[in-house]
Amino acid sequence: MKFLSADNLLLLDRTWRDWSTRVHTMKQKRIRLRLYVLYLLIRHGGLRLGEALTLNDKRDLVFSTSTIRVANDRDVQIPEHVMTELLSLVEDPAVQELQGHLSHVDPGYVRKNFYLVAESCGLDRTMGGPRVLRHSRGAELINLGIPVLIVQKYLGLQSPAQAVQLRDFQDSEAREILHSHLRRETLRHSSARNAFAGTISAISESTTMAEVVLSAPSGLEVRASISMESVRSLNLYEGQTVTATVKAPWVVLAPANTPTSNANNYQATVLYVREGPLEASIRLSLEDGTGMAALMGRDGVQRLGLAAGLQCTVSFSSMSVVLTPN
Repeated sequence: MKFLSADNLLLLDRTWRDWSTRVHTMKQKRIRLRLYVLYLLIRHGGLRLGEALTLNDKRDLVFSTSTIRVANDRDVQIPEHVMTELLSLVEDPAVQELQGHLSHVDPGYVRKNFYLVAESCGLDRTMGGPRVLRHSRGAELINLGIPVLIVQKYLGLQSPAQAVQLRDFQDSEAREILHSHLRRETLRHSSARNAFAGTISAISESTTMAEVVLSAPSGLEVRASISMESVRSLNLYEGQTVTATVKAPWVVLAPANTPTSNANNYQATVLYVREGPLEASIRLSLEDGTGMAALMGRDGVQRLGLAAGLQCTVSFSSMSVVLTPN
């Protein structure tokens, strides 16, 4: 049974995200968005190609619970940031007339394009196919320690023996997957809204304060400034796995490539903007695929011209980062 390594999955995710936006005509945008929806359903939901092709996006995508209704006895929960991305895709004006049957695409055409995207990032074409993506999702779940019988139900496998075949990831790859999922699961449950999981790569100490650098599996770095008392009470050390959280109101947005005085600066793409009477919630995707949320006044949104697809700078102070050992 073939499946992709953690590094190759990350590479494929980035390639698909870039490929789906690199369009020249409305017709090309429409088909690439539809194919990207199918990729997300299979890659993160573990759906069979046939299941994804017959899905009714208006009925079967439950955005409030990040759940895909696959069958009467099978609901699949996917990471919140993936469901958020699906929401932005199905609401795109280019495909609004296709709602309800957005994923209804010829299976041969789907496989052909899945292979082409895999080849474009240097992978063997067959390793980007729907079956391998589905098996890769199962391997992620198995290596997270999720019981085989649950993975069997999640993927709709006929027997536990099929799920057991997905156990072959190396320990280092399993750790990377675990860190990635820790970050995503923490993001779903944390009131802080933004969470990053990784290992401490450096601690710089002074008399009363310390700067702690967290390195995520993707290479993303988060800098936190905390008291030396906190370093001792949390028993922080290099190589330790921790989660860094930042509340959405502390996240600052600026035009793309704008230098800031904050210790943490990243480039991001706006996924969507949800405006309330006074404030707005902005959902973003960093260059490594990490999802983030910001909360700001409506006047700030208008001043920056924030809208889906806009590139911007995301920053926050090291003093606003809270560290929690895992």
